[in-house]
Formats: sequence, C-alpha cells, structure tokens
Amino acid sequence: MEYVHALNDGLPHAMAVELTVFEPDQARLSDCAVQWLTEGVRQFAGSDIGREASPHRVSTAGYTGVPALRPQSAAKRWAFTTAAPNDSFDVLYNPYVPDVLPWLMRSIDDRAESITVESGLFTDKGEIGDSDVSVAAAFEEENPSCAKLTVKLSEAALRDPGRAATVESSILRSVRWACHRFNVVFGHLSYRRACGETELENALRGDAGDPAVNTANWRVRLRGYSWLMVVPEDIVDALGGVDLLSASPAFHSVTPLPNGALLLQATPTFREYRGTAVHNVHRVVRAVLIDGEFRKGTHLPPGVPASCMVVFPD
Repeated sequence: MEYVHALNDGLPHAMAVELTVFEPDQARLSDCAVQWLTEGVRQFAGSDIGREASPHRVSTAGYTGVPALRPQSAAKRWAFTTAAPNDSFDVLYNPYVPDVLPWLMRSIDDRAESITVESGLFTDKGEIGDSDVSVAAAFEEENPSCAKLTVKLSEAALRDPGRAATVESSILRSVRWACHRFNVVFGHLSYRRACGETELENALRGDAGDPAVNTANWRVRLRGYSWLMVVPEDIVDALGGVDLLSASPAFHSVTPLPNGALLLQATPTFREYRGTAVHNVHRVVRAVLIDGEFRKGTHLPPGVPASCMVVFPD
C-alpha cells in the first residue's frame, strides 16, 4: 500500500478548485459566468491575458479546432476559449481576445455544458506550450439554478516549493474575489475527475457519490471537505457558528463571506494538508457530510491519486 502511494505521489495529477454558485435568476447566473471568465480570469492570472495575447481573428460560430495561434509583434502569450454545447459532442474554439466577448456571452446564455479559458506562453519555437491559466464555468441540466466555477491546475505546481506560493496566491485571490461577488454556497479543491466529484464523492458508491444529486442539497449537507472549502450559512450554524469554527485548531484561516458562508483554509500551504490535518478537518465537519457506502478496498493502482484527502472508515 505504501509503495503504491509512493508511486502516486510522484505523478503530476490534475486538480481543480470548484465553486458552486446558486442563483435562480438566469440572467444573473449568466452574468456570474461572464464575470468569472473575464474578470475572474484576470484575478487568477494577475494580468489581462486577453489583451496580452496576440491579436487573432474571432469566428462568430466558433472554430472546430484550436485556432492557429502564433506570436505576433511583442505578444508572447497564447490564449483560447472553448465551449462544449449541450446535447452535442462538439467542442468549439476561439481566440481569447477582447473581440470574443459576444461569442462567449452567447455560449453562456445557450447554457453550453462548459466554457473554458486556457492560456500560456509560446515556446521558443513559437508554438503553443503548457498552460498556466485554465479557468472554466459549467452548467448542469439537473441544477439549472447553479453554475460551477473552476480553476484547473497541476498538483505538481502546489507541491513545488518554488512555485507553490505563487499558485496558492492566485487561487486565493480568485476564490476570494468570486466569493465576495457571487452567492457561492459550496467550494472545494480536489483531484480533477470527469464528473467533478469531490474527494469524498469519489470514495462513495451510487447516488451518494453523484455531484449532481448532492449539489441540490447544499443547504443541509457538504459534498466533501478539503484544504480550501466554502461552507454555506445553514451548515455554519449547524456546526456551531462562526466563533466556534474560528476557534477550531483544524483551520488556519476562517473568512466570513457576504452571504453568510465561510471560506475555510485548513493549513497555511497545500503541502501541509496531509494526515493529521485531514483528520482534524474531518472531525469538525463529519456530522454534516453526505452519507453513503464507501467503495470496497482503498488499494489504488499506480496512476490513480492516493486516497490521502479522505478519512476512510475503520
């Protein structure tokens, strides 16, 4: 078991920060997504990448593949946005430049399943390199009053002592920005999975591990727990209130939000969120967690993220 976990720890697993916004007014929900994919991207990147990227022509219908992005003049950054329309396997692309905003807004109003902004620096050969910005908004048919706002990143960036502080600062800056503007009712940092499960959901069988089912119950149950998490007001009250949670040694910081929710950070850095720190958070919130049958066996094959962020039953 320890050998398998050692293998897993050396692999660059993908992670995601996800914020659930609840907003029954569909126009306001669209506006939340637009703001997240414009100003929210700037908050995470620390700059206006849409204006930094090379000027490229936008398609009113969207391209069927990544547009041919090449550095022009002094621009050293590439950036594109994708939209995955509902009821379709298609993915449409466009350069992420100021002129793309009308297309971006139409994709959001049409409730594309997800809209993503990706950006990075061109390689020395003028080719698209690795992304350092990946921000998305997603919608679910099962929960039409909710939008999921995400930041995608590599676990390696959070564990690298040379990069972690910068990445964590970007995460906290963009998350705080969103939480002070939108009605964020849940948030977590987890390994990235196709259906957006939290660590706890991924460990449970059947409907208990279904994010779409659990999202609707945000007032009474937490979908999971994490290094960084948003807990809604009703659940804060069920856990004893702001003062009790602020006094808990399980959390490095407790930040009240305008909607009555709390932004909780378990440890000063993500690298420290292991072992005892995970157990401490679990002890505080276990009474309000989703409940279900854990998958049998926690022995994971190489290539699968180690189950170090969930407390399994004895």
